[in-house]
Amino acid sequence: MSKVPDPPEGGRARRGPRDRAPAARSRRPAVPPAPGSAARSGRGATAAAGAAAARTPRARPALTSRAAVLALVVCVIALSLAYPLREYVAQRAEIAQLREEQDRAQQSVADLQERSEQLRDPLYIEREARDRLHYRYPGERTYVVISGADEPAEDPAVTSDEPWFTRLWQSVKAADAPGD
Repeated sequence: MSKVPDPPEGGRARRGPRDRAPAARSRRPAVPPAPGSAARSGRGATAAAGAAAARTPRARPALTSRAAVLALVVCVIALSLAYPLREYVAQRAEIAQLREEQDRAQQSVADLQERSEQLRDPLYIEREARDRLHYRYPGERTYVVISGADEPAEDPAVTSDEPWFTRLWQSVKAADAPGD
């Protein structure tokens, strides 16, 4: 039985130049051996050089085609979800605003219904007419109490017979005059 070599630590077995199909080998450009190299000694030297090349790890590209396709798919999904998500958030905000407006309107309706019920009550109407409009029944006496504290202090500028623009011009002159 022939023994199969164990795969290297990377997990996958690497193929040597002899394991490849002849078409794959023919695509590589031939590199002439450097002068003084082991290629002069015959076939064994080239086999040793090939085995050494097979053992050295190749540098993997930083971005593979699979990673690029995956990144492209993720970007497409993100862009396709961005607009619907934005619309969803805007609609939720509009719904919240409309609910607040509806609550205010319902509160206003409740206040107006209460006011309507008050205005249907004859005692409330009579009380409002007496308080706000000073209405009295015939034969009732009304007393108005005037106290000295409630009288406004008289301002000589307000009680003067001058027109308002004259007083305005005098206040401008007074403001322009140097401070005393």
